[in-house]
Amino acid sequence: MPHPDAHELRTMLLAAVQAPSADNHHRIRFHALADGLEIHATAAELPAAGGYRRLLDLLSLGALLENLAVAASHHGLTARPTLFPDPARAQVLCRVAWSRDNPAGSPLWEAIPQRQTNRRLVFRGPPMTAEQRHTLEVAATGQSGITLMWLDAPRIRRRVLALMRQAEAARFRVPALHQDLFSAVRFDVGWQSTCEQGLPPGALGVERPLRAGFALMRHWPVMRAMNLLGAHHLLGLRAADLPCRLAPHLGLIALEGDADATVVAAGRVFERVWLAATRLGYALQPMPAAALYAMAGAVLESVPADLQRRLAQAWQDLLPGRRPVMLFRLGRADPIVVRTGRPPLAHYWSGQAGG
Repeated sequence: MPHPDAHELRTMLLAAVQAPSADNHHRIRFHALADGLEIHATAAELPAAGGYRRLLDLLSLGALLENLAVAASHHGLTARPTLFPDPARAQVLCRVAWSRDNPAGSPLWEAIPQRQTNRRLVFRGPPMTAEQRHTLEVAATGQSGITLMWLDAPRIRRRVLALMRQAEAARFRVPALHQDLFSAVRFDVGWQSTCEQGLPPGALGVERPLRAGFALMRHWPVMRAMNLLGAHHLLGLRAADLPCRLAPHLGLIALEGDADATVVAAGRVFERVWLAATRLGYALQPMPAAALYAMAGAVLESVPADLQRRLAQAWQDLLPGRRPVMLFRLGRADPIVVRTGRPPLAHYWSGQAGG
């Protein structure tokens, strides 16, 4: 079986860890095998089934595998992943075999280092042309049970924005969700610097006059006092409704069923769409809370039961036979100057070292 050389392997793994993750933490390690590569979770096992934390980990794994496949194609290789190959070793997420049978590299390769989460408030138009829309829809093909949907019709966008407002408001109203939100933000690095893990504040798109107030909101007593005046409702409008209302496009990745492999496939599709959008010069921001908090297991992860029920019922009415996993807005915007970083590749190695 042909193997990548050291340079090819390093290039592919560097591309892989450029994939997005919910809080800029890839909780994986690479382990070199005599005949391929294994990807291990850093925890003994994934979070419990049915919850949104597990879904986020699986989506991130899918995005990482897609970047790996795109980078492999750049070197004339095909990466063939087998998910969860050994039931007795729950920490092994994937085993990858290589074959040198890919003569044409993916055009998405050049977009991997350019892709970023853009959280600027305003995404400009014009709307996509038919050709551009077709490009993204082609990028979304190839994985069974995964659908790319556009929520641009005024009636459906209004309904979805109402769900997004409720979910985002909960992130500032519920103590545990508030902790999740702010624990990922690295205020210690300041507003001008990046960091290898976590989210640098400068990447969040917070307008300069609002930065001091945003930093104060990380303290729950301050947030709780502000909520007495309805701040969580205003923040739901600012964090979700307004940016999506101003964006030319609101998109959704939906899937059929709830198998782990299908969620990983959804992560691969989302990354392909994101890379294709990057090549077209579009900015994209994932906004998944309204989809994640609708999951049945979300009530075990601090999402209020009444909110979970409302969201789940609304999505069932909107998407009979499917469930949402990723909402995102799309449009034109200047790049974010402060970008998230990544640890050196050695951080991701376990077992045989890869440099």
